[in-house]
Amino acid sequence: NNNVLFLFILSMLKNFIPNLHISSIYKLDLEYLKKLNIKLILLDLDNTLISYNDKLPNEKLIAFKDKLISEGFELILVSNSKKSRVEYFCDEFGIKYIKFAKKPMKKGFKQALEIASKKYDISEVCEIGDQVMTDVLGANRMKFTSILVDPIDRKSELFITKLNRVYESFFKFLVKIFKNKMYKKHFIEYIGEVND
Repeated sequence: NNNVLFLFILSMLKNFIPNLHISSIYKLDLEYLKKLNIKLILLDLDNTLISYNDKLPNEKLIAFKDKLISEGFELILVSNSKKSRVEYFCDEFGIKYIKFAKKPMKKGFKQALEIASKKYDISEVCEIGDQVMTDVLGANRMKFTSILVDPIDRKSELFITKLNRVYESFFKFLVKIFKNKMYKKHFIEYIGEVND
């Protein structure tokens, strides 16, 4: 019975653990993504590319976007926001987008695949976002490579995001408990432990 319970918890937890955790999108190792054969990058908006208080991309972000494209990656923004700021941002940023994606449900991700310039295998897709409960869980459900970034500005977060952070903390706690049996070295940084 204990083994069955552990296997259940293990299978559940895996969906909440990112394949990679970095401090910001600017820390992306593009050569590593190429080794993984990633060709399509799905991007979250709020607290991943800009804070909730910002509306438009800054020069640094635009330059980084241009570098990603020059390196051969296709970019699509996938946001849960219904607001017109998604369209406003993407029109300025110059990439396709899906708004009101309802992550972690699969619908928004599937829509992103449909509007991509060509057909991609799921092994060629990664999702980058700042939330475990939406971005990481959704990407893992789709079998994409999931990349978690630290939020740009926690103080600007909406109530629903703050609620998701509570759930996120709970799953981080469970991961910490079971880490010795199921958890790869780079996840130690994810739960905030440099030394183990």
